[in-house]
Amino acid sequence: MKKLLIVPILALIMNTAFAQANPEKTGSLLWRISGNNLTQPSYIFGTHHLFPLSFLETVSGLNAALENTQQVVGELIMSDMMAMTMQMQSLGMMPRDTTWQMLLSPEDFRFVDEQLTEMFGMGLQMLGAMRPFMLSMMFTVTLYQQLFPETDPNQSMDGWFQQQAVTRGLPVIGLETVQDQMNAIGVGPLVQQAEDFVCNLRNVEYAINQVHILNRLYENADLIGLKGLLDADSPCAFSAEQEYALNNARNTRWLEKLPGIMAQMPSFVAVGALHLVGEQGILYGLARLGYTVEAVK
Repeated sequence: MKKLLIVPILALIMNTAFAQANPEKTGSLLWRISGNNLTQPSYIFGTHHLFPLSFLETVSGLNAALENTQQVVGELIMSDMMAMTMQMQSLGMMPRDTTWQMLLSPEDFRFVDEQLTEMFGMGLQMLGAMRPFMLSMMFTVTLYQQLFPETDPNQSMDGWFQQQAVTRGLPVIGLETVQDQMNAIGVGPLVQQAEDFVCNLRNVEYAINQVHILNRLYENADLIGLKGLLDADSPCAFSAEQEYALNNARNTRWLEKLPGIMAQMPSFVAVGALHLVGEQGILYGLARLGYTVEAVK
């Protein structure tokens, strides 16, 4: 299930070993960070990149946290979506000396072509210039929109928080670049990416069932439940290299930046909920650095 969901959603939720060891580190998506010489607290919120914005109205303490911070921090700075999309498309193009026929068996090539044609009205003749991970992202986001028609990918939680900062005249900081994110999502040989995409397509019903469970757990801020879901046996599992690139490596880099950002001024940090939990996650990492990490409920 991990590969079916996390790659398209840019690493929504994964390891929760810390949540299991510390039961209080669950039941909330909003966390207050204080102590360690901070003059004012900062806040961290775990987003779901494709969840309806109306969910934010149900989050206790969210408005107060926004009002009491002086800058917004996200994974990416999302103010210029058109430029960001163009950059992602450019980085997601297949090398000129590589074709999908080189990556797949004839049978798998026909299967992928059929599935893309059914979803988009065009197959690999038109879409084959894209790397496998880009097509995987496109396919899964489109599938999610079909399952949940109320979803608007142009109105994500991450973008909404940053727009609140712009409206208030506050600065917005990005923890990484589009290049950083694409490198994390597209890690691994192209042959492996293509095989992963075939596996995802052949197990799409499994993914549909799991995404319904995932959404319910996210809505309930059940981090321990999400741990169990994502640790379950999966038809298409991540490699250790992929898991590290998508989650742990990014968390490590962000934990190097966040102390300085929060010391500069009280910050509202909005990143995918995956990054909040686990022994290598942001909550555990900040606590290890000496901060007090408390759920806002």
